[in-house]
Amino acid sequence: MNNLENVMKLDREYLFQNYGNRLPVEFVRGEDSFLFDSAGKKYIDFLSGISVVNLGYSNKHYTNTLHKQIDQIMHTSNWFFNSNQVQAAKQISDHSFKGRTLFVNSGTEANEAAIKLARKYGQSIDEDCYTILTFSSSFHGRTFGAMSATGNEKIRTGFGPVVPGFEYVPFNDKEAFEEAVKRGKVCAVMVEMIQGEGGIKVAGKDFIQHVYKIAKDNGILFIADEIQTGIGRTGKLFAFEHYDIIPDIITLAKGLANGLPVGAMHAKEELLNHLGAGTHGTTFGGNQLATAAVCAVFDIITEPSFLEHIHDMSKVVFDRLENIKKGVPLIKEIRGKGLHIGVELESDGMPFVKKALDAGLVINCTAQNVLRIMPPLIIDENTLIQGLDIFEKIVKQG
Repeated sequence: MNNLENVMKLDREYLFQNYGNRLPVEFVRGEDSFLFDSAGKKYIDFLSGISVVNLGYSNKHYTNTLHKQIDQIMHTSNWFFNSNQVQAAKQISDHSFKGRTLFVNSGTEANEAAIKLARKYGQSIDEDCYTILTFSSSFHGRTFGAMSATGNEKIRTGFGPVVPGFEYVPFNDKEAFEEAVKRGKVCAVMVEMIQGEGGIKVAGKDFIQHVYKIAKDNGILFIADEIQTGIGRTGKLFAFEHYDIIPDIITLAKGLANGLPVGAMHAKEELLNHLGAGTHGTTFGGNQLATAAVCAVFDIITEPSFLEHIHDMSKVVFDRLENIKKGVPLIKEIRGKGLHIGVELESDGMPFVKKALDAGLVINCTAQNVLRIMPPLIIDENTLIQGLDIFEKIVKQG
């Protein structure tokens, strides 16, 4: 039995099998936009740990920052002041909108905090004002509140009654949203500008601006779930910037610390008093190591050339995919923004994920038939083209 076979055996023996059939590979090292498995095979990474490792695997400023912080102190408690946490919050505020930040440990926790803040706000107006509108095919997490906000019945099935107070509206349907608001007692709307787990479905600009205006006109909080789209993934630091709006609340995670577990809820100043002392907390959220990582990420992504590079690489990908599509009837549609890209197929996508892996390319499949392309944001053009060559080969083979 080789090492991988032993790991797979122990996985089945000691771990819950809630991730289903893991792909038969263990990555043990990364370099730039490449991954290396336990047998030494090299792969081009078009997944980034699901839009997490935006800076790739060998950014010196990032790794040096973590090494330095580990040598000093990793964690104390939120009972004490933390300069890293303050600086990380300032970075988020300076580059999104002036507000206050609450650090947590994951995207689902960030959404839980946003849900609690929205309900606190709503109940300050009316004790029955606690409904939050979300959208069909949305995904906001797997804890009970975030799962209840998720507009995908499959995610909620089997857990009994979900948290009440959520209503699911058809995505990109302005009239349906208006009707939901008219039913009253709505405290917030939560929306992904691009539905990641829902199949890289892009919200129309007119739809988002319409939802935003109605929310503003009716005292409804606008929550932008930026967990998968934030931190440069769509070609701007935050996806909401594509829509010429300023949300009341944004939630962040994934690329926020390039692989360390961290999440954040950032809200406008006027919401500060709705989440006062004792209303929410976390043991690990925003500790010294996690927020040192956040600061390092912002140091890099706010360099002027960073977003320009994403725009350039995005054009390379979309131009190539559109060219591939012309000769491959299997490809139904290509959609996304920046380096957050979905290729919808006419058939199940998982066989192509496995073929890609065998060929040295890491991609994944969401919504059953949408192949996701989300390389590290620092990927160079030559590596990108090599990966697209592999992608073209496997989809042409069918």
